[in-house]
Amino acid sequence: MVCKENRSVSAVLTWKEIFSLVLFMAFIFSMNAKDVHATDEVVDQLSVEVPVSCVLTSTVDVAHSVAIRSGLYADDIGETTINAYCNDFDGFSVYAVGYTNDEYGNNKMEPTTVAASNAIVTGTATSGATSNWAMKLTSASENFSLTNGFGSYHEVPNVYTKVATYPSNTVSTGVQVKSTYAAYISLTQTEDTYTSNIKYTIVHPASAAAPSAADGVMQTTDANSCTTTPKRMIDNRDNHIYAVKRLDDGKCWMMENLDLGRTDLTTDLTSANSNLTTTVAAATFNGWRRTVGSNSNTVGDFIPIDGTDQTVNAPYGTLYNYYAVSGGTISGSTNTVDVRNDICPAGWRLPSGGNLGEFKTLYSVSSYNTLAKMRTSMADGGPAFAFAGSFSSTNAPVDTGTKGYYWSSIRSSDSNIYALQLTTSVSATMSFTRTTGRSVRCVLKEPATVTVNYGTGVSEVTIDGVAVQNGGTITLEKGIPYKVGMTPDARYAVGSWSATNGRLAATNLKYTTFVSDAAMSSLSVTATYVNTELQNLNTSTCTTTPIYTYDNRDNQTYLVQRLADGKCWMMENLDLGRTTLTTDLTSSNTNLSDTITAATFNGWKKTSGTNKYNAGEFINVASGDPTSGSAYATLYNYHAASAGTISGSSNSSDAEYDICPAGWRLPVGGSSGEYATIYANASYNTAAKMAKPAAASSGGFAVTISGSFNTGAPRSQASASWYWTSTIGTTSATTNMSTMYVTPGYVSVTSSSNRASGFSIRCVREEGS
Repeated sequence: MVCKENRSVSAVLTWKEIFSLVLFMAFIFSMNAKDVHATDEVVDQLSVEVPVSCVLTSTVDVAHSVAIRSGLYADDIGETTINAYCNDFDGFSVYAVGYTNDEYGNNKMEPTTVAASNAIVTGTATSGATSNWAMKLTSASENFSLTNGFGSYHEVPNVYTKVATYPSNTVSTGVQVKSTYAAYISLTQTEDTYTSNIKYTIVHPASAAAPSAADGVMQTTDANSCTTTPKRMIDNRDNHIYAVKRLDDGKCWMMENLDLGRTDLTTDLTSANSNLTTTVAAATFNGWRRTVGSNSNTVGDFIPIDGTDQTVNAPYGTLYNYYAVSGGTISGSTNTVDVRNDICPAGWRLPSGGNLGEFKTLYSVSSYNTLAKMRTSMADGGPAFAFAGSFSSTNAPVDTGTKGYYWSSIRSSDSNIYALQLTTSVSATMSFTRTTGRSVRCVLKEPATVTVNYGTGVSEVTIDGVAVQNGGTITLEKGIPYKVGMTPDARYAVGSWSATNGRLAATNLKYTTFVSDAAMSSLSVTATYVNTELQNLNTSTCTTTPIYTYDNRDNQTYLVQRLADGKCWMMENLDLGRTTLTTDLTSSNTNLSDTITAATFNGWKKTSGTNKYNAGEFINVASGDPTSGSAYATLYNYHAASAGTISGSSNSSDAEYDICPAGWRLPVGGSSGEYATIYANASYNTAAKMAKPAAASSGGFAVTISGSFNTGAPRSQASASWYWTSTIGTTSATTNMSTMYVTPGYVSVTSSSNRASGFSIRCVREEGS
């Protein structure tokens, strides 16, 4: 028998064998697996964005330092190569600015040790009494164009100005422009070292607007952004930059003269960018630029004045006639309103003028109450008013460097506007015709909320014709004079006005002027009851001290006074018929021999005239005249004025009867009449004295410029007025009566006017009564 042996075997594999086995198993697995890739793909993309990049560098080739003897001119002072690189396919521009500010450049050569008044201003003269300096650019680069005349010696710009432009990029080599300078030194220039700076900036694309070196925008400046620290604000209409500052009068002022129009506007003047309610097309405005005035009230004139007033360290700016200043809103030979629209930037306006105006208020502040202080630079704390001169008639500007004039928003007459004048002294209430050219300095608009209060005897208070109820408020503007008036109840007259945080031209007149000086202010008025009756006034009661009386026909009150001619006058215009009469006009209450029923008289009341000789017409006129302090009252044709006793188109007699109260009558007219006697007296012998309010001494005649009517509604309020007399006219006697004619600047006591027209009445007391 054979036996078999069982045996177990154990083995150890090397790492190579294990690796081969793994590969074999992977192969077998891959052969049996489906939809499995051998590897994953990774895509790594690189993206590089090259933005528009523009660089301006400079190399000083020849140092800008030279000694120039007095009386000599030197050009090609130094040379700097400015290299411009820009990869914008739309091209680029180079701008330069030399405005007097260390950060942005300097268009004056400032002295190192002597007074700033010795600074060398910018200009291009090569001889004369004034030192100046200028700049010039040259370029050999193809297509790199010099603009705005900077290829020749040119005044250094005081706003960012385009000096060169390139239409398309040249990234490989760049383009170059070289800057050089010139200076003329007068024989009187003080010895010292004078230095200055010009800043160049690259802007792309070539069509882009000028860069801004400003702290903000003029059109969005508000009370919070205007402080006692000067700010630089850009006017978005032409990118001109102005310094603004809150001065010691509490108001925010432009510290430089308006220069709108020096370069052609491409943007219309609208309510969004200007202090206008209507649009002035850019082309229209540009067409107003002149080199001499046109002496026109119906066409805009403005003339840019080159150079800088070195005393106040500010450019002269531009001179404007008033049509241009108002954007064409004040036109023609007659103007009856103050100005509410002008070419100042939106949010800004012309300062107010006259006795309550902002110019006078500014000049009254101790910081500015001399010519030298008004002419102190902004850097030294002054308002920096420049001597830019003026133009008149058809002449070129004159007095640049020696005199300065600044328009206000307040009319002084039909043809004149109040202005600030600086010559050898300062006048804050001067007046000039609107055809002349003056400077403009704008002030920031700031609102004022005014609360109005009144009590017993006052039925209404109006501010610029807007009625405000007792305890009500109205939003005005700080610094603007507003015409205010009160309407008394029957048998009441004005007592007194008062104001908090504001000023009043007069406190005891029915009409006056009010200015708010703070964000919150108040205006109050009282009334007094009147006991003295016009119809029964004693001769001894009417004295040189004015008193209030009442007309017993309608309880309307009137101020009366004995004037320098020795006669007792009503110092306010007759207003009979404003309220419906319930009492007939008879010989006991009216200067009549017969009766006119109340119904007949009331029927003469109209809203517009129809040119009647044989029927009565009268029209009540709203508002009043702050100059005289009296109401415009009522206008009457002569049929109504004479109570129907002078009627028809053929008349050959003076008027014996009229609608004055009993004991009173129409004045005698003509060259020897009572108006002529008044006007011949030294107390009343000018238009201003005739319009001056009544007073215990040195008072006027208180005439109002109440207008007239003919074949329509009343017109010419604040422009002209006529006063009826009892005397037949000197011309066309059958249809005319003698009148007194009054405008803000002229009086005629021998005029003759048509009886169908509607004029004012001022009654005089019968002699001996």
